[in-house]
Amino acid sequence: MSGQSADEATGRAALAFRLARGLVALALGLVSVGVVRPGLAQTDLAQTDLAQTDLGDRPRVAQANALSGRWRLVSMAGIEPGVPSQDMRLTAEFAGDRLSGFGGCNQFTGRYQATGSQLSVSPLASTQRACEGFLMSQEFRYLTALQGAQRYEIDAQGTLIVFYQNERESGELRFVPVAVRGLW
Repeated sequence: MSGQSADEATGRAALAFRLARGLVALALGLVSVGVVRPGLAQTDLAQTDLAQTDLGDRPRVAQANALSGRWRLVSMAGIEPGVPSQDMRLTAEFAGDRLSGFGGCNQFTGRYQATGSQLSVSPLASTQRACEGFLMSQEFRYLTALQGAQRYEIDAQGTLIVFYQNERESGELRFVPVAVRGLW
């Protein structure tokens, strides 16, 4: 006898089918995303004015695990982002070495690396949903700023500040933590 019952064989076949179905869904999902300006994430910090910036009295809290979690953008270069509803807030979520979030129109994903207070973001991929011109422009600016990340800090109030520089501008992205909703 082979040592395998009919129930075990059926269970293994069902598992293989679910795995194959999941891989197809993953492949289709990857096909539906596009890359957003990959060259912008390649700025070298040593060649920027941000490398010489004096932080003055600002607290310097910058551990890689301090970034972990979901953050909501509250200002971009000093301007509050415009969103049509509370459900469309711009977000960034740092988990492991992955960065994902919502840009106001599309979901995005990529990788990041934090070493001390230094921060770099890989080219980001996003879904390709079309929105109003204002939202598309704001999202492009937000994703471009994220890809130009140079360093970060978390101030005494718990605000995450990401300092960026890209081809168009330099500035700060300011985020507040998003409260985790209960499961019930």
